[in-house]
Amino acid sequence: MPGFGAHVGGGLLKCVPKALEIGAECIQIFSSAPQTWREPSHPDANIDSFRQSVSDAALTPTVLHAIYLINPASPDPAIVERSVTSLASHLGWAEKFGALGLVTHLGSSLKRPVNEAIDQVAEKLKEALGRFDGDSMLLLETCAGQGNTIGRSFDKLGYLLSQIDDERAGVCIDTCQIFAAGYDFTNPEGLAFTVFGLERTIGLERVKAIHVNDSKGALGANIDRHDNIGEGNIGEAGFELLLNHPAFRDLPLFLEVPGYDGEGPDVQNLDTLRRLSKQSKSALNEQVPGARALSEPGGIQT
Repeated sequence: MPGFGAHVGGGLLKCVPKALEIGAECIQIFSSAPQTWREPSHPDANIDSFRQSVSDAALTPTVLHAIYLINPASPDPAIVERSVTSLASHLGWAEKFGALGLVTHLGSSLKRPVNEAIDQVAEKLKEALGRFDGDSMLLLETCAGQGNTIGRSFDKLGYLLSQIDDERAGVCIDTCQIFAAGYDFTNPEGLAFTVFGLERTIGLERVKAIHVNDSKGALGANIDRHDNIGEGNIGEAGFELLLNHPAFRDLPLFLEVPGYDGEGPDVQNLDTLRRLSKQSKSALNEQVPGARALSEPGGIQT
């Protein structure tokens, strides 16, 4: 069974009590303010206290999320270097915290075509891992496909992993983002295509975590706007299919939803996930005759 968790704020010393308050079983945190380049600073005593609290509460796994400024696809060499430095640093903090890994967005090529930036991204992510000698993973997050963002298709993520060529590189799927990018997993046939595409391009073993968020935007809208579970265009039926599929059933789940009170992930969203995650539904294992991987959804420009 998966760990039902959430992104939790409050800093290193307050995040565990907040996670327990909403009933989370695993947590995602920032190690520093995500809107700045400022290097994290955590005394050893605070790190020890955090790790002990996580162990006592059996919150596993923990993942960190990189800052929002990361952009290894930028045409600006200074931004690229700051991105590599930040990723290497935060990987180090992930190791200190005992975290599974660091989730990162992959940035945007801005005015350049995505295909012109993809090799640069691979090179710089490989460089960041090369500056880090620990075991924590660098988890590449999917994106909704807005503008010239990197990571809109499984093919592109699979290519990046092949070029990085490091076992410490993996993938974090965001349900809102892949739905917005055109992957329709809300029906048995679409889910089969999505899983087959993942296996062909990335490999299911490289998917290490899922951000579970409903989508305010429509299928293929390329808009990354999260909604509470069941209140968006994915809907409860879509999450029930995905959560019970063998490919995803044992992965840690991290909510990044607005919350019913507007304060972020909450008990109600976690309870909804638990209710929907049940080992039944014969349609989940339905085989689609002649299924082919839709790794590049129709209408998506890559």
